[in-house]
Amino acid sequence: MPSRWFVPVHGVDPQKVRLEHVHAAFSAWFDGNSAEHAAGDKPYTISPLTQRGGRVGVIITTLNDYAVDRLHLGVQRQGGTVRLGNQARAVGRPQLIEAQSWRELSAVRDARQWTIQFLTPTTFRSGDRSSPMPSVPTIMAGLGRAWTMWCEDDEVRAIPQPTSVGALWVSDLKLHSSVLHLRRRDRDGVARTTSASGVTGTLTLRADDAETAQWANRLLGLAPYCGVGSMRGKGFGVVSVHESTSNGRRESA
Repeated sequence: MPSRWFVPVHGVDPQKVRLEHVHAAFSAWFDGNSAEHAAGDKPYTISPLTQRGGRVGVIITTLNDYAVDRLHLGVQRQGGTVRLGNQARAVGRPQLIEAQSWRELSAVRDARQWTIQFLTPTTFRSGDRSSPMPSVPTIMAGLGRAWTMWCEDDEVRAIPQPTSVGALWVSDLKLHSSVLHLRRRDRDGVARTTSASGVTGTLTLRADDAETAQWANRLLGLAPYCGVGSMRGKGFGVVSVHESTSNGRRESA
């Protein structure tokens, strides 16, 4: 079941924590071997440090039962502490923010317009290149891949493709790009700095027909749980989705 969790980190100074510190600390909870660590598609995402209810922590999303089990097991490891750069801090019990079953996400809804808000920089990679430019086919293909890969309900795993994906189109956008610098170690253990171009802001999509709308409703409903674009385990691609319906506005965040 797709779910979103807040994990408090007690006493941490966010100003001294880099994205790669968060990734190293929390991805170790989920990646059991080098193959899982290197995989491009994972059943979890990790946000940068954020505040919720006056407390600092991370928002972790999970897409299957295995990831939920690893989340709770991770809190129990090493006495319930994580190392973020030079800070070793205690973590609190994961708090469930929101969860929806695959069947609930697959339910028929009447939305025909969606505004995607890129809450953290979102990047789209091809080889060694990263681009901040959102592409509707790329976004929807990534969401479709996540759905078919991690859906645990056989009856709703298959999603019929619309007659024309061009019937889902961008009607408005308010975007800003920036370059982020990440430190990582290569296979030889040498520390290197890499750059990634990311986008923040909003992108509004519309569907021309009911068939396309239902396809988009399912996949865009999953977006807050699996993120968008590349490097979602490193804090990139956190999104919320606002649906416009005939009865008003509804939000998935």
